[in-house]
Order: sequence, then structure tokens, then C-alpha cells
Amino acid sequence: MELTKNRITTTNLKAAKYMEFTVDEDFNVPDAKGDIDRFIASKGQITLDETEVLDGRVRISGNVSYAILYQTDADGSTFENHEGEIPFEEVINADGLVPGDKVSVQSSLEDLYVTVINSRKYEVRGLVQVKLWACQQITAEGATGIANGSGIECMTEKVCFTNVVASSKDIVKIKEDVEIPASKPDIGQILWDQVTFAEMESRATDMGVHISGRMDIFVIYKPEDELAPVQYVNASREFQDTIGCDGINEDMVLDDIISVGRGTVSVRADDHGEDRILQVESSLNVDVKVYEDVETELLRDMFSYSADVEPVRSSFSYENLLMRNNAKTKVVKKEKIKSSQPPILQVVNITGNVDIDEVRPSDDAVIVEGAVKAAVMYVSSDDSRPLCQMEIAAPFTYRLETVPLRSQDSIRITPALSQISASLPGNDEVEIKSIVDMGMTIFTRKEIEFIDDMTISPVDMKKKAASPGIVGYVVKDGDSIWSIAKEYYSSLDSIRKMNDLENDNIQKGDKLIVVKCVAQS
Repeated sequence: MELTKNRITTTNLKAAKYMEFTVDEDFNVPDAKGDIDRFIASKGQITLDETEVLDGRVRISGNVSYAILYQTDADGSTFENHEGEIPFEEVINADGLVPGDKVSVQSSLEDLYVTVINSRKYEVRGLVQVKLWACQQITAEGATGIANGSGIECMTEKVCFTNVVASSKDIVKIKEDVEIPASKPDIGQILWDQVTFAEMESRATDMGVHISGRMDIFVIYKPEDELAPVQYVNASREFQDTIGCDGINEDMVLDDIISVGRGTVSVRADDHGEDRILQVESSLNVDVKVYEDVETELLRDMFSYSADVEPVRSSFSYENLLMRNNAKTKVVKKEKIKSSQPPILQVVNITGNVDIDEVRPSDDAVIVEGAVKAAVMYVSSDDSRPLCQMEIAAPFTYRLETVPLRSQDSIRITPALSQISASLPGNDEVEIKSIVDMGMTIFTRKEIEFIDDMTISPVDMKKKAASPGIVGYVVKDGDSIWSIAKEYYSSLDSIRKMNDLENDNIQKGDKLIVVKCVAQS
């Protein structure tokens, strides 16, 4: 006689940490480039090179890469760019972590500030946000029944838990050729490029995780003809790709984090030998987890009228995926340009990102507060300052409906900017309209007691003999035919037959006949 068992494998959130740190460094303008007369715009990106899990802490290293665009002369006829990197290494304290634990790290550049010290020197300062999740895989073997035995009553219970079917990290590489419009002159030198992604969608399929979206490209370049004015190019390309993940299907729940990796924009000649093709290469870092809800029956209790059966119990702490929701909210803001900036003739590009300031759970909702931060580049009416950029912060508050939450539930919000655009209600005002995707994942922590062993010993005959052979029993609150049979050395089948019960449902006040069972010799 032995227990039959079922293996349960799931994951628990072991640690969740958030930190901010600042990178700061001064840079000199290379001798080959012109002096800084007026700073115009900057962009930055974080690259994580290494993540090392140590005892009670995680070491991360990488760099903040940046680029600046500036005007070199007072009449606004010449522009230059300069780029560089600021390396960093930080340690995040996370009690309980040990080498070998798997962690997911999400980093973002909250703010990037450029201060011109003099015409040949400037300071770059960035605020970096890092979010870390560490999950541990938990395995337990719980009894589901008894094999090679008889005479033991078994009570089972259905248990639902979330199983991680797949967990992987991958890189989606995107390559596109963009031919500039026929009306524009040949490309001499790229002064500024910006590659952003919008309308990103991902879903689990039988073939893997399918990712699609739109890549937007913006380029400022000097023509080969030195007398021609600076040119602007905007283009968009749709893309799709599938990341292989064995064992998943479209009915499973996908939870992923997608961040923009390294990329380049270069120039090549077309079929006629003219420099009119922009070669765009970019990448997306994808951290994927795929879940499914699994239901299994575990042995909850056992007894016998012919032996003393004592179950040996253990506890199992696990997390269930309570909710995975993707919501969208529209954020709109109008803002007048500063008096120190010249009037707007034309918007040539807009970029943005989403910052989350606070995630506040309530009884049946999660309140998310944050802001869309937009950078609007425009052509001005001032010939001495032909290209300018203004920054707009559009705060928002959004209520995400949920099931009732508890304090031990873990909530993760992964926002993304799905769309952003700018219009001109007047030459001194800009209106931005954006759509924010709000991905929310909620796990609830549970604990279950299960049977993983048992002891069997001879029945206490004196105690059994003291129990009546037959009894008329009036059902009380909390009674079940299980508890009654266990108390009076009877069996479930005996009580059902003696009382003509079609099922095990009994009510307070019901009258039952209970007969003590005699062990077979």
C-alpha cells in the first residue's frame, strides 16, 4: 500500500526591488567638430551588459549612451552632433537571493540633462531607474490517492495553480532600407537620427511568441551640396517576428517586457551609385514568461474503520496569476512655448516615453499615476535659431479595474507609449496626443497543506468497541458524511446506502442512520 503522488511545479516571487541612481560626467568637444553656440537636443539609452546574482544582492553593469545635437554658429547655418557613453556599475541589495537565482531586470532612463559649460565642454547627467524581479521555482509532490490498498477512505480536493510553461530572453533584430523621397537631395552627412517603436503587440501562438509593431525613423542630414539647406526625413516601417518557445499555445497567458536595444542608421548608395538609402538596424530585447492555469486533485484527508491511518502533512506556498490585463488610456495636453523660444513654423518630429510615479492599490482597482514626457522638435521662424526643441510633461491618473486585492498580492505595471502626435493650435502653442498602453500583471500568494506520507497502525479496539454499533444521528452545522463516518467507524458508502442518499449533500437537522463497519478477516 503506497501513496500515488503528483508533482507540482510553480514559481514564487522571491524579491522585488526598485532603485534610482545618477550618472554624471563631463565631455570635451572633439577638435574636428565646431564650437557649441547653442544646444538643441539630446537622446539617451541604457544598455545592461551584465547581471550577476550574489548572496543577498545583484550587481548590474552597463552604460548610458547619449548623443547631442547643437548649433555651431550664431546665424544658424551649421549643426553638429557628438555622442558618447557613461559606464556604470551598481549593486542592488535583495535579501534572500543566492547565486543561481533567475532575475529579470528592467531599466529606463528617467531623465537626461545636458549643460553647456563652455563652447568646448558640456556635462551629461542622467537619472536611471532599475526594477528587479527574482522568482524561484518551487516543486512539491502531493498525494493524489492510494495504490495497492483497500479499506481506506480518501478525500480529494481540486487545487488550481499557475505553472510557468516557458521563460526565456531573446533579441528581435530589425533591418530596413529607407529610400529618401525623390524631391530631396543626396545625403552628405547624418546629423541626427531617432528610431522609436509604436503600436507594439505580442501574443502567444502554437509557433511561439509573435511580436509586431511599427518602427518610426527620423533623420536630419546635411546634403552633399553644401549650399543646400539641412533636410528632414520621416519614415515608418511595420515589422513582425516570432520568438520560438516550445510547449506554448494561444490559450496560455503571455507576460513580457520589451525594451529597445542598440541600433544604427547609416547611408548606402542606391542602384545608381547615389547616397539615397538609409540603412536602419535596430533590436528589441524581449523577456518572456508564459503561464497556464493547471488544476490537479490532491489528497486532503484519509481514514479507515479497520486501522488507524495518520496522514503526514506538509505546507506549500505558491503564487497564482490572479489577473493579466492590457488597458489603454489617452493623454492630451496643450502647452505654450516659452517666451525665450521662437515661434513654431513646423513640427518635424516628436518622441516620448511614459514614467510611472505611483501604483496605488484600492479595494477593486489599481490607481496608476504618471506622466507622458514628450520632446517636440520644430523649425522656427527665427533664422538665427532655425531648429528648436521643447519638452512637455503631461501628467495622468488612470484607474485599472481589478478583482478585490489583498496586501500580499504583487502588482507589476509595464507601461508603453503606443501612439504620440503633435499639432499646432497656434504658432505659440503645441498640443500633444498620446495613447498609453498599461500592461498589468497581478499575482496572489496562497498556501496549501497537502499529504506527502502516512502511517498505518492497528485500530484501537477498545475505543472502537466503545462506539455504538448503530446510531441515529441528527446533522449539525459543519457536519459532512465524511466527518460522521470517521467519528463512528463507518464508511461513506455505508451511510449513502443506509440513508438512500443520491449524493453527499446533507443539511442541518437531517436524520441519518449510521452503522459501524466491521473489518473483513
